[in-house]
Amino acid sequence: MKKWRAQRVAEVGIGLLLLLLVRSLWEYRRLNGLYGREIAMNKFEPFISGCLAAALAVALAFLLYVWGKHKSSAIVSAAAIIALFIYKIVVIG
Repeated sequence: MKKWRAQRVAEVGIGLLLLLLVRSLWEYRRLNGLYGREIAMNKFEPFISGCLAAALAVALAFLLYVWGKHKSSAIVSAAAIIALFIYKIVVIG
């Protein structure tokens, strides 16, 4: 089996983080349309915090990738994906 290079893992990690960010934003938008603006702002605020965390993780992973720190970028991406998954389970449910 072909061994994955750190650069490829970092690219996949950044792509997954972007997908998580878009999915979280879309979920908030969907709930906003379903329940209305007043309820959505109060009840589904954890989605906004998750989106902010995902955006910061994407920015950090991308900067590390651009600077040539592919292994660090892959680690940041993996840690952020795991942290966002735990955040979803604990906070959002």
